[in-house]
Amino acid sequence: MSEWIFYYDYNRCIGCHACSVSCNGFHELDVDQDDWRTVDHVSSGTGAAFEEVPISTSCMHCPDAPCVDVCPVDIIEKREEDGIVVHERDECISCFQCREACPYNAPTYPGDDQLMAKCNFCLGKGAGSAYGQPEKQSEADGGKKPSCVDNCVGGAIQAGPVDEMLELASDEAVQRYEDGEQNQRVIVEPMHKGTEDIDTLIETAVSEE
Repeated sequence: MSEWIFYYDYNRCIGCHACSVSCNGFHELDVDQDDWRTVDHVSSGTGAAFEEVPISTSCMHCPDAPCVDVCPVDIIEKREEDGIVVHERDECISCFQCREACPYNAPTYPGDDQLMAKCNFCLGKGAGSAYGQPEKQSEADGGKKPSCVDNCVGGAIQAGPVDEMLELASDEAVQRYEDGEQNQRVIVEPMHKGTEDIDTLIETAVSEE
C-alpha cells in the first residue's frame, strides 16, 4: 500500500482560488453546487497586528475516516491500496451523517437527488466515479496529478504517496507529521511569515478532530 496524502505550503498560497475553480471544471460541477475544494481564510489580531492567510481544504482522506464509521449503509470505503476514501454513490440514502461527522464538511449533496459527492484525488472524473477504479499512480509512475495540484499557481498544494510528500517537506514539517500533530492526514509547512498564532490557526483548520 502506498497511501496518498496532501502536502500544503501556505507560504506559497496567494488566495487565487485556482485550485477550487479547476476542481469544479475537471469534475464538471454545476455553478450552484458546493465546491469539493474550498478556499477559506484564517485570521489573527486586530489593527496593525491583523493577519490573514488563505487556506485550501477538501476531503483529507483521513486514516481513520469518521465518514466510513457513521455511514448506515456502508457505502464509504477507505481503500487499502492507496488510502483514498471513495463511496458507492448510487447506494447513498442522503442521510447527511457523513457530512455531520466530517471535520472538514467535505461531503456535498448536489442536485435534486442529494447523493453524496466529494474529492476523490481525481481518481475518477465526476461524482462517484472513483469507486472501483484501480490504484492511484503517482506522476513518476505514469499517473496524473489531481487538478487542484496541477493548477495551483503558487505551488502551494502537492499530492502523492506519503514517502514522496515527506521528501518535499522541511524537517520541521516532517517532524510535525511524524509526531502526529497533524493526525497523519496532511503534511503542512510552518508559516515563515506572521506570528505563531496564525501558524496555530492553520494547524487547527487542516488537522482538527
